[in-house]
Amino acid sequence: MPLSGAKLNVQPGDRFVVSGLGLSERGNGKSGGTLRQATLAATGRPGNLQIRLMDPATRNERAGLGACTGDSGAPVFQDSGGRFVVIGVVSWSTGPNGAEGCGGLTGVTPLQLYYPWIVETARKLGSPLP
Repeated sequence: MPLSGAKLNVQPGDRFVVSGLGLSERGNGKSGGTLRQATLAATGRPGNLQIRLMDPATRNERAGLGACTGDSGAPVFQDSGGRFVVIGVVSWSTGPNGAEGCGGLTGVTPLQLYYPWIVETARKLGSPLP
């Protein structure tokens, strides 16, 4: 599952680690800027254009762990044989049950479709990827 163009096969319940610097309290700008991590689970029908994650303890029924304002672009990791690899980036978040806010769903854009462009651009900038 590394960022290598390999097909990402995500199933509901698969776990991912999200790391971000966004707000920990919605609307409180002073609550951001501290690196936080959360282990979240895939829900719904994960695909190659979007993966939705939720806190497995709260299941999007009440506020839990998840991305918030300022976390867009944050890396999303998957454990691949004891090695954490980036599989996507945070693109949006909601409060529980689709409400405004944080701690409901975390939307992830998988990087597999963009891998060729990422590699080409990195090489042009002098940073080759494996």
